[in-house]
Amino acid sequence: MALVEGNRTADRRIPMSNTYSFNHTQNTGADGCLVIIIASPGTILVNSVNYGGQALTNVRQTVLTNYSTYWSVWRLNNPPTGTNSVQVNLSVSSWNGTSAVCYSFTGSAGVGVNNLTQPAGTNQTTTLNISNNSMIIGACVGGNSTNAYIAIPQGTNRPIDWNHNINNWTWGGISPSLPAGNTTIQGGSTSSNVIMGVEVKEAAIVPIARRRIIIV
Repeated sequence: MALVEGNRTADRRIPMSNTYSFNHTQNTGADGCLVIIIASPGTILVNSVNYGGQALTNVRQTVLTNYSTYWSVWRLNNPPTGTNSVQVNLSVSSWNGTSAVCYSFTGSAGVGVNNLTQPAGTNQTTTLNISNNSMIIGACVGGNSTNAYIAIPQGTNRPIDWNHNINNWTWGGISPSLPAGNTTIQGGSTSSNVIMGVEVKEAAIVPIARRRIIIV
């Protein structure tokens, strides 16, 4: 089954509490997958994320030393379909902004490799060795988002799916299905930035057994 990107939700807010929620709609289809990327102020850890009452698995959680920001990636294979609540549980409440971006997929084997390049630099790149027909979510955190872009692969700009002002700025987008191999992505603005790439893999195609018909 081909990997298909479905609905996406981008949420930016000042939580005021250590728990907050918003709605997202997961598409109907086999081999569903939900990927959520959260940027929170550097003193605030994302303890857990739930969708429709199901706990997501943490794929990466990294503190960005240049920007005092926690960046975390969460995934849920075969999430409940339809509109459900995303609940984000923080270590403490915050008066600074948080950013959460949800991507839904069908035909997915889940999250593959991910990579992060820091410390911050101008027009940063990072490289992922991906499987055939994977998509890559690219994300940046930077000092500003003036002339922000995300190129996946490097040299091919993609639409910016979110552009959030938190304690710094975060933005990013997604590629279509790409061939297997090392893929370099790039992002930047008029300021220095840190970049992350997350692979979303295509589900394995199960061959259909052929019936042998014997005529007597």
